[in-house]
Amino acid sequence: MGSTTGVLEQKMRRSFAMLDIDGDGHLVQSDMLALADRLAAAFGMSEDTAKINRLRSSLSQLWTKDFSAMAADSSGLNCTEYVAGMRKAVDNDQQGVLERLSEMIAAWMDIADTDGNGLIDEEEYITMYSKTLGASREDLKVAFARLDLDGNGTLDREEIHRAAIEYCSSDDPQAPGNWLFGGL
Repeated sequence: MGSTTGVLEQKMRRSFAMLDIDGDGHLVQSDMLALADRLAAAFGMSEDTAKINRLRSSLSQLWTKDFSAMAADSSGLNCTEYVAGMRKAVDNDQQGVLERLSEMIAAWMDIADTDGNGLIDEEEYITMYSKTLGASREDLKVAFARLDLDGNGTLDREEIHRAAIEYCSSDDPQAPGNWLFGGL
């Protein structure tokens, strides 16, 4: 994986590519909101349910409070701005960024938790990220096993929350959270 600084940058570049839904090299609010629609479609839900609206609201908060300020102009946020902006946001307001990410993760999980048991099983996890972010099913199988820290075959909110924190802030090349969206 290279140097530890390179690990965090690699994760940020990957998350940018996944968020840039139309692949035009610029992240805009509509890219963020399209994630909610993709997740609704992945799980056969109407795009107008309370759960999808909660996810849209959390994605809008991330856009408004964090991402939009990172862009140099109105064309949207490019990858370089995103990487630098995420580092700065986590350094300057880690608590706030992580709270907004936590809300987005909770909303995402409520949709993906199709059996309502409060846990994400392997198939829910794979569906969640393969159909919304384009991650490979094979990578996600490996990732799920790495994230399932207690080995019980499910991911609870704490395991996913911890993975998200590590993904956004850890320079440790061995951090389990590096696998949140599959291998680097």
